[in-house]
Amino acid sequence: MSMLSYSTTRDILRFEGKDQAAYWRRFAMLLTLSVIIATMGMLRNSGAVVIAAMLVAPLMTPILGIASAMVMGWLKRALFLALTVCTAAFLSVLLAWFLVYVADVPRGILIPDQVLARTDPGTEDLIVALAAGVAAAYVQINRSEASLLPGAAIGVSLVPPLSASGVLLYFGEPADAYEAGLLFATNLGAIILSACAVYIVYAARSVMFSKGKRKLSFTASVFVTLAFLAVVVLQLGKSTYNRYLETRTEARVAQAIRDWADPVSVEIIRIDVSAKRKHADLWLIVDLPIEAAFKVSSIAGLLPDSLRETPLVDVLEDELGPGYLIVVRFQNRIGAQLILGTENVQQAPDVDKLSEEN
Repeated sequence: MSMLSYSTTRDILRFEGKDQAAYWRRFAMLLTLSVIIATMGMLRNSGAVVIAAMLVAPLMTPILGIASAMVMGWLKRALFLALTVCTAAFLSVLLAWFLVYVADVPRGILIPDQVLARTDPGTEDLIVALAAGVAAAYVQINRSEASLLPGAAIGVSLVPPLSASGVLLYFGEPADAYEAGLLFATNLGAIILSACAVYIVYAARSVMFSKGKRKLSFTASVFVTLAFLAVVVLQLGKSTYNRYLETRTEARVAQAIRDWADPVSVEIIRIDVSAKRKHADLWLIVDLPIEAAFKVSSIAGLLPDSLRETPLVDVLEDELGPGYLIVVRFQNRIGAQLILGTENVQQAPDVDKLSEEN
């Protein structure tokens, strides 16, 4: 590569150095530490600890090594590094599962948000991974910009999805564990492809492709990478489309609940719709009339007549259709509006109207 110094080119292509055994020992140690930090950070639901795991993770270097080997047409080395990265990923998932198992985390507790955040990959994650791959390869070539490397490591998530996958397998959530693994696969393929593009731009193509065999090897390896990414993109496209449908459905259900309750004030705490599983989770708070505070009755008897005329389940079935599993969590409260210094007590205004006025 004529545009790069010999030392830089050598460090990119042969990043292990002269003592390869020592490098891979350091790699194994850092990867183990990174998985431990990421797993514990997720269990504690700490984003800062998870970011620390991204900085410690050593996976970016061999992934960039795959790209550089592909550009040079070294298929055997590219396959060796790809197998190494995949093996490291598999062992990272097992280690995360083992850590949670040893910690004896109760399976009945809620899964932390930091874990669930890695279970919904979309096309935007592919774009981030492509940009991070460009940044990492650029920093690797231009050593003067080495201070930017931590930013590239944080920008793309490599170890956290693997840790999340192990945690989710422990919690008995194989479908979500697959989604976390899909996020890692997205990052892996996108980084390789974008790094190849950077190396080609910064290298002398006439030297790189001087031999027909080398050019053929590079073309074949890029084709395999593109095919791998195509499969990933199909999965991401489905996830993104499902997310779009779920967002629209949640908005429709929220509006249907408000229309059903009007003029009674209903505060919607949470609506979570899963189109793939045909499951919906609703958290609602219904404001009872003031006189309910002075009555002794069943909850149904305290509800306003308008809410009893049309059951909420009928409204939900009209919006979602039959076959959905609906979990509704609701509580009642007394809503009153007072004017201090007077005996003026009225029904509290609707929560949504108060939010709009503020």
